Amino acid sequence: MKVLTSVVTGMVLATGLVYSTGAVAEQQRVDEQLQVPADVFVKVENMRGEVSIKGTADSVARVEGVLDEYATGFIFALDGSTLTIAVEMPQRGNFSGNDVTELEIWLPQSAELTLEGVSSDYAITGFNSDVRINTVSGDITAKELQGDIRLNTVSGDVFASEVGGRVQLKSVSGDIDDRNGNATVADYSTTSGDIRVATPATEVRVESVSGDIELTLSEVKELAAKSVSGDVEATFSLANNGRVTANSVSGDVELAIRGELNAKLSAVVSGGGSIVNRLNEQRAEESRWGVGAQLKSTVGNGSGVIDVTTMSGDIHFIKK
Repeated sequence: MKVLTSVVTGMVLATGLVYSTGAVAEQQRVDEQLQVPADVFVKVENMRGEVSIKGTADSVARVEGVLDEYATGFIFALDGSTLTIAVEMPQRGNFSGNDVTELEIWLPQSAELTLEGVSSDYAITGFNSDVRINTVSGDITAKELQGDIRLNTVSGDVFASEVGGRVQLKSVSGDIDDRNGNATVADYSTTSGDIRVATPATEVRVESVSGDIELTLSEVKELAAKSVSGDVEATFSLANNGRVTANSVSGDVELAIRGELNAKLSAVVSGGGSIVNRLNEQRAEESRWGVGAQLKSTVGNGSGVIDVTTMSGDIHFIKK
């Protein structure tokens, strides 16, 4: 049975839709709550504005704040174990007004969340469940999450702190920053933004096209870092039988390695860059054609693999 706790429409909001005729839209205030299952699945939809979501120890869902001035309605509905929280907007329109949605939401910390937005910022904290966030031009801020975490924005930034489990952070033109987490597997990608990460994840994948990559890692079993025109900097220790690959076209690659290293090294510069090796006495061999260089060496028992390539950038191996 569907329990529809609150659907806000009303004449004020309906009148506000006729903004092309000069009608003045007004913001509607909401303050609702209801009992929900501890493992409730929550869907949140908001076109514009800011939404803050916090996990609590209670089996209660609560929302308060103001709706977008162009909103046509608000849904706060529980259907079985699925809770829908949605700000309804017209299908079409030039939403140029400054009075956007501002909501605070409290949910059980074990709730599973899927959040959708257009130009909507999301801030979420305190959940030990799976979280999915997709927004177009908004920023995403996440803190104290544990689960399967997937945060995706097109032109916004992604900020994560104390996020663990399986972590996937993506942005097209924004930056990605992940600090103080406890992820086991981490995946980061951006097109034109920078990526700065400090994580204990043992499996890490990082990719950027024109942005720089800066990684501070613990002991890695597998690391794959790729950039086209940006630089790649990574500090880590390598597990036995671990594998590291780093690639850049025109950027530099610097790998700073802590502790005992057992790996086969392979480095290739095919253009005008150079290779600097501080891990052992082996030096790179320059191409007999005068352009490019390569290095092949074994450090320790050679159980792991470190493979680095760049076209016109420099490669540096450093012992920390």
